Amino acid sequence: MLLASLVFLSGLAVALAAPLHKRQSSSPVIGTNFQDPAVLQLDDGTWIAYAGVNQNPANINVLTATSADFATWVVHDGYDAFPTLPSWAASPGHVWAPDVVQLANGNFVLYYSVATASSPGQHCVAAATASGPQGPFTPVGSAPLFCDLTAGGAIDADGFLDPVTQRQYIVYKVDGNSKGHGGACSNTVAPITPTPLILQEVSPTDGYTFIGDPVTILENDDSDGPNIEAPALTYDSSSGLYVLLYSSECFVTTAYNIRYATSTSITGPYKKAADSFLDTGATAADVYIPGGFDVTKDGKYAVFHGDTNMGWFQGDGSKRVRAMYAIALSLNTGNPAVSKMY
Repeated sequence: MLLASLVFLSGLAVALAAPLHKRQSSSPVIGTNFQDPAVLQLDDGTWIAYAGVNQNPANINVLTATSADFATWVVHDGYDAFPTLPSWAASPGHVWAPDVVQLANGNFVLYYSVATASSPGQHCVAAATASGPQGPFTPVGSAPLFCDLTAGGAIDADGFLDPVTQRQYIVYKVDGNSKGHGGACSNTVAPITPTPLILQEVSPTDGYTFIGDPVTILENDDSDGPNIEAPALTYDSSSGLYVLLYSSECFVTTAYNIRYATSTSITGPYKKAADSFLDTGATAADVYIPGGFDVTKDGKYAVFHGDTNMGWFQGDGSKRVRAMYAIALSLNTGNPAVSKMY
C-alpha cells in the first residue's frame, strides 16, 4: 500500500507541474480525471470512490480509488469495476455518474447511467450488483431501471438509505436537456425542457425492485438556467431536514454550481436555498466548475469534481479533466457548508 501511495503521489506531482494554462485549482485529492465521483465507507473504516470516466482513460467503464484517511487516494489504474455492459447499452457505453450503496445484507449495488444502443445520444439508469466493493459488478435484468427516452432519458442516480425510516431510495435526473431546443447544454432556447429530479423507493433487500410510484421532488426554474442534475440526498438530524444537493446551470460554463434544497419530508416539497453551496472560486482550492457532488452515508464527508485542464476549454484537442476533491461537510442545521478541505 505504501509503495502504491508513493507511485500515485509521484504521478500527482507530475500532473501539478503541467503548464500553468492547464491548471485552475490547487488541491484535488485525485488529480487525474475522476468525474462524477461517488464515495463509500467500508466496514473497516477505509474509503472507496467510483467514477465513470467517459473514456478518459479509455476502455474503463467504472474506475475506483481507495483511501485510509480520505486525504491520500490510490487510483486503481487499469482496473474496471464494471467491465461488461448490458446488451441494450451502446458500445462504447459512455458510463456516467456511478453510485454504489452497500445493503444491510452486505451486498453492493451500483447505479449507473449508460448510453443506449437504440439512441446513443441518450442515457438510461440501470443497476448492477457485486458481493464486494471493487466488483466486478454484473448488470441486473435485461432492461434499465429508468429510461423514458421521450422525456430525454435518465442520468445521475444516487442511492440513499433514509436513517429515519430505514427505507431505501434512488434519486435521479430526467435528462430533458437532451431533448432541448438549443443553446447552452442544448436547453437555453425557449421553450425550456424540464429536467426534474425524481425519487423512487426501492426494496432494501436488493436495492432496485420498485416500491410504490416515483415522485418528482424538484424541478428546474429560471434560477437554474437550462438544467438541474446530479442529485445527492442526506439527512440533518439536528434540524430534522432532508438536504438535497444538486448541480444547476450548464456544465461547460463557469455559472455551473452546486445548490441545495431542504424539506421536512423525503418526498418534499423541497425549498431551494437562495444562495448556492459551491461556486467556481468559492473554496481555498479555487475549484473551477464544481459538480458531481456525493455525500457519505453519515452525512459527514463528501466528494465532487472540478475542472483542471483549461486547454480543453480553449479547444487545444486535449481531453477534459475533472479531478476529485474531498471535504468534511457541516450540515449546519440545514445550511450545508465546507468545514474542511482535504
